[in-house]
Amino acid sequence: MFNLIFFLLISTEPQILANRDYVPELVKLFDGAEKTIDITMFSAGYYPEHPEGINRVLYNSLIRAAERGVRVRIILDASSWNPNNTRKNAMVARFFRKSGLVEVYFDPPDVTTHTKAMVVDSTLSVVGSTNWSYYALAHNNETAVLIECKSLGLELERLFTDLLSLSTKEIPSMKEED
Repeated sequence: MFNLIFFLLISTEPQILANRDYVPELVKLFDGAEKTIDITMFSAGYYPEHPEGINRVLYNSLIRAAERGVRVRIILDASSWNPNNTRKNAMVARFFRKSGLVEVYFDPPDVTTHTKAMVVDSTLSVVGSTNWSYYALAHNNETAVLIECKSLGLELERLFTDLLSLSTKEIPSMKEED
């Protein structure tokens, strides 16, 4: 695997997505996607009591991309040791699946996928500390980097595909509720 520092040196101006800049920049990124969006996320939150909340803004941008024909795939963590996080991720999966447009998978429960990364159109990559929970998006100090670099994008896509080959649409260790 290539070294991240190497990618930073050959990419065009990396952009820091800190704190409250993260969601608006991701929305722009997703709105501009043409072919693919692949996301690996440790923890995501769904808050039905806040349909206009920050999470929904982000999630709706992914659904809009899928409506335009962009293939949107998300791998979420399903943990044998952290059932609370798994339940939260299952709620997000149900939300996306109701759209019928976004593919959602769960990693193997015996492995923690702590990654927070995404690749858009094999070229634009975002890697950072930001989970998709309300507090991470609205209150925490978080940092991510947006890098335009085809070789980094392809390497992150390869890692995504490797994890996807081990992932399932249902959580193996828990039964999802409707």
